[in-house]
Amino acid sequence: MKLSIEYFRNMKIEFTDEALQTLDDVADFIYTETKSKSITAKHIRKLKTFTKVSLEDFPKLGRPAEEFGSSIRKLVYQRYCILYIIQPSHIDIIAIYRENLPSL
Repeated sequence: MKLSIEYFRNMKIEFTDEALQTLDDVADFIYTETKSKSITAKHIRKLKTFTKVSLEDFPKLGRPAEEFGSSIRKLVYQRYCILYIIQPSHIDIIAIYRENLPSL
């Protein structure tokens, strides 16, 4: 099925429960490194904004991440990987992790 560009306009971004947990893990890591709630909050806000702005209109911006599954794509923001799946009506963010960490 070939999809037109209109199909992808303003796709809704949804974070799965697992993605929210991994985002909490990222926040914990940033806080441990910086000891600053404001820096942590600012970084998480920027990461979420980048994800939303990038994928709403350009869901195929990330590369295929076949190492995680055939339908999973990966977008990178400041050494953090954002794994997602394009659904017919929205995009599921399934995980966020530091690029140099081997586990999800």
